[in-house]
Amino acid sequence: MKVLVRLEDMTIEGFRETFRKIVSVKENAGIAAVLNNPKDLLERARSYGIHFKNGSCGWASNIWHRSQTGSVVISSDEELKHEHKFLMMRTLEHVLAQGPLIQVDCYLGSPDSPVKMHARLYCDPQFPDIAYRWSQLNFPAPPNEEPDTNLFVLPHFLGNPNVPGTDQMLRVIRFPIHGYTIVTCSSYQGEVKKGFLSHWIYHVYKKGGCGEHASLREFTANTVTGSSKRVVMCVWGLSGAGKSTHSMYLFGEHNKQKFIEKFGVDPTKLVSNQVLKNDDILAILEDGVYGSERGSWTKTEDVDEMQFPMWRAATSPRALHENTEFDSEGNPSFKGELFQYHGLLNRNARSVFYLEDTGIFDGNINSTAPLNAAVFISPGNLCDYAWCKLEDPCFAAKVLADGRSAGHPAISIAVIGKELYETRYCLPFTMGVSSAAHVIRFYEFLKKRQEKNDSIDVYLLNTTGKIGAEYEWVEEKLGEKTYWMPRTKLETRANGIPKPKGGISPSIEETELFLLQASRGAVKYEHHPIWGDKVHVPVNVEGISCERIRQLDPFTYHSTEEMKCLIQAQIVKSKHYLNLQAPGLPEHIFNAMDVEL
Repeated sequence: MKVLVRLEDMTIEGFRETFRKIVSVKENAGIAAVLNNPKDLLERARSYGIHFKNGSCGWASNIWHRSQTGSVVISSDEELKHEHKFLMMRTLEHVLAQGPLIQVDCYLGSPDSPVKMHARLYCDPQFPDIAYRWSQLNFPAPPNEEPDTNLFVLPHFLGNPNVPGTDQMLRVIRFPIHGYTIVTCSSYQGEVKKGFLSHWIYHVYKKGGCGEHASLREFTANTVTGSSKRVVMCVWGLSGAGKSTHSMYLFGEHNKQKFIEKFGVDPTKLVSNQVLKNDDILAILEDGVYGSERGSWTKTEDVDEMQFPMWRAATSPRALHENTEFDSEGNPSFKGELFQYHGLLNRNARSVFYLEDTGIFDGNINSTAPLNAAVFISPGNLCDYAWCKLEDPCFAAKVLADGRSAGHPAISIAVIGKELYETRYCLPFTMGVSSAAHVIRFYEFLKKRQEKNDSIDVYLLNTTGKIGAEYEWVEEKLGEKTYWMPRTKLETRANGIPKPKGGISPSIEETELFLLQASRGAVKYEHHPIWGDKVHVPVNVEGISCERIRQLDPFTYHSTEEMKCLIQAQIVKSKHYLNLQAPGLPEHIFNAMDVEL
């Protein structure tokens, strides 16, 4: 009885046909092929998890970050190489020989959302924790309904070849046009979560929206004119930049005294009705913002009581932890003092938790109004202010297109301290259509709102970057050309993880106060010394001293000529990566940051 096809005959659709054939052959022989949405996944997973004293559970993954360099996107049979076919064949061979796969059906997007997508997970039965945690992130979907996309997750080594033309092991293959993904070798929860969300981003685009790597919060600000303003704020950023920190921030009794002592401001008198809507990837449409998940899978590094909503949810007995250490009393600890990965103390503890456990979730993951505040987090150590406001839609679209950030262990150990460009803060998750198409659509949203005199406020934040850090000029090859580029000097901390040498960063509280005061109209700006009226920089923020604002100004440490050189280097590097990651951008976006030297 022949079930599998020959390797050389493997096609994208043929993989799915063969999978269905395997299921049919097993069932006809009286062998269980699939466990259809079993109710005992947590019970199975608890048998090999860590049982914390507070009642929560945790598990360890074999890889503690996403396998970005081991992932490929294939859109047609003509793109299939021998290596791709080999891993597809090995996946099917394992499915045929393995016991019944765990099937879990969920909706990404709420059941009433215009961008709802039915996702079906087929997971190796030896990893019920992966299937359970993913099920708790999303909305249940009927198993008898045809799914929009499938994910096949086998965290084993299957004799994996390398990605063609590289020395990186091939682990993940995504097929956006055909609606499925294969994940191997990694039991990291992020591969499943981001695997499905990559398909959802494409799904959102096809529905006329922008699928963005951003979070959503809402609050009502008491403006300086005495009126109330409902703020619908999306926050973009790469892992480790502070996206979750600032999307889940809450002004309340637990921290108001700190603001009064440090800034002379009681924020609880300036803001009300604070709500978390969605922590990660979302859909921006003209009529509103739509969340993707009912839960959160977020980095819990250094979370404490001052970040109360996140801390409250992460310390709940219902939280589901990953690579999370324990303290001396046996409870989850987020300090990064015990576990290590590749010889370094862990900086990527993760937790799945329920949004209602934050205490600021109203049960609705969708916005109550259209987007009116966009926050891009782009940490940098060279020429960035702590905060600024982007007035030009072309410039704002260029910032989104760049997706600039500083490397963090949550992304990969290899990128710690390096300047990164990941277009739209979403490079690994963009497929099906080009990144340029997404950027252009977002630009069109900004432009249309501006023409209606209802502009979206756009802010650029430097959260974890070091303003005034030491740097040196070095030769750097970009493509076939070599340039002199500034490189941040690094020093090694006691925990063995490098950090920028010198410089200063805004505190979480300072950044939150800026966002609140900016929303109220309590910030005064001036034109950027080089970019002019395209970018406004703060000169007065109610509650923050002029001296502190001066410390967070890069021109305090660098002359205008030096800043021009640093900015020009950033422009050259950004264009290099845009040509690779987002080709096809129109010139008014591609050249929006250009300056005359």
